[in-house]
Amino acid sequence: MPPDWLPLAALLTIIAVSALRVRQVTRNHGVKAFAFTRHAPIQNVAERHWKIAVTAALAAAALAWLAPDWEAALGRPDWATLPLLRWLSASIFIASAVLIAVAQIQMGASWRIGVPAEGPGALVAHGVFRWSRNPIFVGMIGASVALLLWSPHLITTAIATMTWTLSLIQVRIEEEALRQSHGDAYERYAADVGRWFGRRAGSEQQVGA
Repeated sequence: MPPDWLPLAALLTIIAVSALRVRQVTRNHGVKAFAFTRHAPIQNVAERHWKIAVTAALAAAALAWLAPDWEAALGRPDWATLPLLRWLSASIFIASAVLIAVAQIQMGASWRIGVPAEGPGALVAHGVFRWSRNPIFVGMIGASVALLLWSPHLITTAIATMTWTLSLIQVRIEEEALRQSHGDAYERYAADVGRWFGRRAGSEQQVGA
């Protein structure tokens, strides 16, 4: 069986990697990598709800580790602790954390949390971005699904739902900003690569960074 602390460790790893990348981009490239509230007013709302979702996810992961008996009161079924389900959840956690870290590194100086007032950085279309326009959000959604599989109850269901909804909102904000900044180059990229994953059928165009 995977260790009970794995969900909390995976979430803390994602947070730590993201914070480190924000610091590196800000220090090395002189840009505000944490850019919530700077491009569109709705990002104020998104930022507040992301903080709630992340805090709730950490609390749920800590509860699953330190007080698993309490989860029954929240509706966790007995079959939730089956080894197969736990290993599936652990695999998704690890894959999500790796995907987020790789995508952030491959974004280089274009890595942002939110969209700054001056718009996004250079268009990134190499590496994992050849297969997903939003691999970081895919990883975040994956982590919330992993938490739900590890410990399915009311709170983790709400966290997964909130993560999906906030990802949709933020993706649409970022897509509009990318269209404004990169015009036809982004349109061609969007025509070739799916919002979440997969290249378009029949597309042979090679998209550069």
